[in-house]
Amino acid sequence: MRRKLIIAAAALAGFIICINLLLLIFPFKELSSFEAKPVSQIFTDDTGRLLQITALEDGTRCEYTRAKDLPKAAKKIFIKAEDKRFYFHDGVDLFALTSAALQNLSNKGIVRGGSTITMQLVKMIKQDSTPSVGRKLSDIFYAKVLEVRKSKAYILELYLNNIFFGHGAVGIGSAARTYYGCTVQELTSEQLCCLAVIPRNPSLYDPFKNPELCAERACSLYNKIFHKKFTVQDFSRHLPSRLFSYPYEAPHYIRYLTQSKTGLANPKNKADNVHTLSINLELQQYAERLVNDGLTQAIGSRISNASLLLIENKTGTPLAWVGSADFFDSEHNGQIDGVLVNNQPGSSMKPFLYALALETKNDAGASLYTPNSILADIPQEFGGQKLYIPSNFNNRYNGPVRFRVALASSLNVPAVSILDSVGVPAYLEKLYELGFESLRQTGQEADLGLALGAAGVPLKELVPAFAVFARDGKDFDGNQIYQSDTARLIDDFLSDKAARVTGFGYSQVFETDYPSIFKTGTSNQYQNIIALGATKEYTIGVWMGNFSGQTVVGKTGSSLPAWIAKSLLDYIYGSTTSYSYLAFDEPQNWKKEKICSLSGMIAGPDCPATVYEYCQENNTPGKCTWHKKEDGELKTLYPAEYQQWARKTRPEVQIEYNNSPLYIQSPKDNSVFYYSDLQKEKLAISVEVFGGQEDELTVYYDELFYSQTQRPFSFQLPVERGTHSCTVVCGQEVGTVTFQVR
Repeated sequence: MRRKLIIAAAALAGFIICINLLLLIFPFKELSSFEAKPVSQIFTDDTGRLLQITALEDGTRCEYTRAKDLPKAAKKIFIKAEDKRFYFHDGVDLFALTSAALQNLSNKGIVRGGSTITMQLVKMIKQDSTPSVGRKLSDIFYAKVLEVRKSKAYILELYLNNIFFGHGAVGIGSAARTYYGCTVQELTSEQLCCLAVIPRNPSLYDPFKNPELCAERACSLYNKIFHKKFTVQDFSRHLPSRLFSYPYEAPHYIRYLTQSKTGLANPKNKADNVHTLSINLELQQYAERLVNDGLTQAIGSRISNASLLLIENKTGTPLAWVGSADFFDSEHNGQIDGVLVNNQPGSSMKPFLYALALETKNDAGASLYTPNSILADIPQEFGGQKLYIPSNFNNRYNGPVRFRVALASSLNVPAVSILDSVGVPAYLEKLYELGFESLRQTGQEADLGLALGAAGVPLKELVPAFAVFARDGKDFDGNQIYQSDTARLIDDFLSDKAARVTGFGYSQVFETDYPSIFKTGTSNQYQNIIALGATKEYTIGVWMGNFSGQTVVGKTGSSLPAWIAKSLLDYIYGSTTSYSYLAFDEPQNWKKEKICSLSGMIAGPDCPATVYEYCQENNTPGKCTWHKKEDGELKTLYPAEYQQWARKTRPEVQIEYNNSPLYIQSPKDNSVFYYSDLQKEKLAISVEVFGGQEDELTVYYDELFYSQTQRPFSFQLPVERGTHSCTVVCGQEVGTVTFQVR
């Protein structure tokens, strides 16, 4: 007998094992896709303040919460409400099913389902709520499959995170936020009971549509679980008072994160859905206000949008990211993210070129440029067959200017001259090192226009690149892009108020109580207006313009974006009383010498204006040769290239012409010009000749005598299609150029 019992028990055990093995391997393809369903991503700022909880494609939100993070009270209340024997059955509660069947028969209709939490979860997974015997049997079978494969804790986790609570809330986490504006961990037992009754019929037990009915069911549940005797009237105070208003802060940045390859949109573990960002909500909101204030000031200039990026200089992480003035402004394409759009940056790119120039050597190994170098801000032509003729913002020329003044005052001709010297390929390579990946497609085509920012780049590349100067020449990967001394010199130039006067006058827009650097830029036709600013701690970039490409009315200049950039930095440092820790470091291998402000050479006794400038420790420039006094009268000896400029702009100055060799400044040899029938009466080719030892110049056009002229050697030639030559003779010196008119 005993042996038969053992055999029977073994057979039963084997049968159960076989059944479980069958349940374990039985196909349940919907389960995997259900587990992989996307959930809402929760974004907070650097202090934990809520920025956004992303909505799913259907507009609902699901804040996924792990079982271990669910409060015990939440588990207890929902289990008591839906499946009080949850921990004691294998997916099917036969007692509940039998009781429900008898009750339904006696009422001649379905009043109870008898489904367990596991069976309800199966219904969600299968997405089949058709009331039929076949579906109920299917629920029973797959509930057993689920219980064999998953733990009770995980089944409860899936259930509580997927039940629908109405008002777009999926799961208990989103229900807590939607109805009470808090996390599930912050809910009271009374509030949990109010939520627990909603999933049975979200419309019927809606606490806003039917507060009395919701309170009645919730009060009954609470009294039953906790053995209390609350009245419905007393319990009503625990109902939610209003729906939570979901914030939508930093919309462009969060969209960028979720759409880029960061994995934030769909993390491997859906419970890893809380992301603390570097964005600071206070700075973000203030930046948005400044952007809108700036646009209000520009209301007469046909500027409809602006973007801003503020980063922290230690890590490069953004503290404020404003893609447009209003994300929801469809009229002005507010959903476009201006931080990511390629816009021509204009002169804001010049610091990168000037920094490269300081590090470029000539064939002899000497520095091609130094801070005391003198650059020619005079009309010039660059290039060969493709001529490039730059002009300054105000269409004026300043003659000889010091290196620092040319950069701080953002003069165009010197910048193009520098690029022509260092070479476009070398400059492009440096820009790639700085992270300007956008230029790999358009940089080469821009050619010498790169000096003036003629190729589009986004703020996302421009701002971190500008931060290199505040970071002693290093990028955010630790690469030494520029030598430390080079970065420090650029900081010194861009913070020099006096050096800005030539280009901007005595503007207050760059005045700060703390050490700071600024650089601005405008593109051709004023489609883009940009300002960059930095301290040792932060770097900011502001763009203003129109996403449509529409030009700005009038010459607005870059004072508005500069005002925005400065105002945000002012706000950051508003409560700071001492700024000594923000001082930029001085270059180590340079020394300050007293130089002539015109020639850049060591100041002599006759120099009328002097400044102190950084000079190489082992390569001090010679004494000034531009100024001398004869019979008590000061005379200025300009190099040949400046003499025509000086004659036109400095009539009060006594000029002596030096003995530099004769050369034709323009047109360049082998230049190509294009004939226009529409303007043929106005067409002429301007010729400028420098140097020479005599004061009279003889001109031959196509080998025939044309004219004689006195200094300054500047004249015009008639335009006819064909190949032409121009020969000039000054004493014993001769110069010739050929050019084409097509």
